[in-house]
Amino acid sequence: MNRATEGENMNSAILEKEPESIAIDPNEILTVHQAAQVLKVSYSHMLRLVRGQVTGMPPVHHVRAGRSVRIRRGALTDWIRNVENLSVAGAA
Repeated sequence: MNRATEGENMNSAILEKEPESIAIDPNEILTVHQAAQVLKVSYSHMLRLVRGQVTGMPPVHHVRAGRSVRIRRGALTDWIRNVENLSVAGAA
């Protein structure tokens, strides 16, 4: 078997494989940068959300270790649900 055929067989085997679900740990600790990536917002906006400086939005629950801010992934998920519920309640 030549190299091209081996590569094609490997690629087809990968494509035929069922996608595995990625387990997300709710206790995973995120930095502000990582939390911003999850929400797809800028770092500075994430800091404003953490500090409660965004009008109409509750602050994101977090912990401080000195000057470092850390956010548990589960707390971020709960915050998203809370904001969704606020927007639904406000629309009604």
